Amino acid sequence: MSGNLLKSLRRAARQAPESGIVAVMDYGRDRDGMIPLWAGEGDLPTPDFICRAAARSLENGETFYTWQRGLPELRQALAEYH
Repeated sequence: MSGNLLKSLRRAARQAPESGIVAVMDYGRDRDGMIPLWAGEGDLPTPDFICRAAARSLENGETFYTWQRGLPELRQALAEYH
């Protein structure tokens, strides 16, 4: 974080402990053979059908977070699949 930005934060924010997930990411970042699943990243390229669906969603203005538990329609489809 740049010095000026850091200075503009409240002291409590500057003194906040490091995120546990950041510590895990730092630990595994440069380890050979490590697949970075801690941040939702895989080691394979995203399939074309997912890229197209994401592009359609963006074009349709679907740019906000969904419900914390996920979209009801998706949850139902997953429940029926499994």
